[in-house]
Amino acid sequence: MFVQRFLQPPPQPCDHPPGEGLHVWDEPLVINTPARGDAYDFVVTVWCTWCAQPKTFDPKPDLAAEINARRRGVERDIRNVIRATARQFLANLPHEAEEAVNKELAAAFFRPIHDCENATVKLTVQAWVGLSEELREQRREFYRKVMNRRDELEDTHIRVGTLRQQRDLWLGFLEECEENWRSRHAVKIPDGEAAKVIEDMERRREEAVDQFLKTLDKVIASQQQVNVFDLAKNSESALRVALRQLGVHVPEPSTRLPWEDA
Repeated sequence: MFVQRFLQPPPQPCDHPPGEGLHVWDEPLVINTPARGDAYDFVVTVWCTWCAQPKTFDPKPDLAAEINARRRGVERDIRNVIRATARQFLANLPHEAEEAVNKELAAAFFRPIHDCENATVKLTVQAWVGLSEELREQRREFYRKVMNRRDELEDTHIRVGTLRQQRDLWLGFLEECEENWRSRHAVKIPDGEAAKVIEDMERRREEAVDQFLKTLDKVIASQQQVNVFDLAKNSESALRVALRQLGVHVPEPSTRLPWEDA
């Protein structure tokens, strides 16, 4: 009601200056009127603005009395117009009902409601049509669900976008790691001491070399049995070069290799 009375001024009935004649702004009239089907009501707030202009000044007419004499009849006419018009619309269509009601009110009060030799009285009426409290609560619940779904959709868009960006970053990181075998050790440093990570890296390399040498001994033994021992012996230096290029620490060969005693 505060917004209706102060933040939204009522319409001006004419182009007369405020000091010319008499202008009266009635308090807003609130009417509950049935919508189509009579199951729900519209809540209609009506603004009435009067303009009374004198035609004679000797004697000067009582303009306030001219307005007051017609106020009750005008209110009855307004209610009849609103009731007949609003009943054509469903209760969930206040905007359409408001447009039609104001159109009918403008036509009903287009001419002066009183025009005599002493004074002319005009009236401008504007109506605001809203939902009933019962229906408003239902619509409020409906739009609350709609807004929640939109919030969920927006949140999903954000989370999917974040996952997509994280995926691209990790893909690039893993591609870089494929180019350098030390990467798997480097990523451990932020969570631990560098010396410990380096020690672990060396230990793993030594274990890998030891396992490789054991496998190599098995291969040599098997090759001796099929008379390809010389091939394995000649390939030993090439294998050492290959391991060093792969970053594996290879101990120096002993003065006597295991197969020299064969």
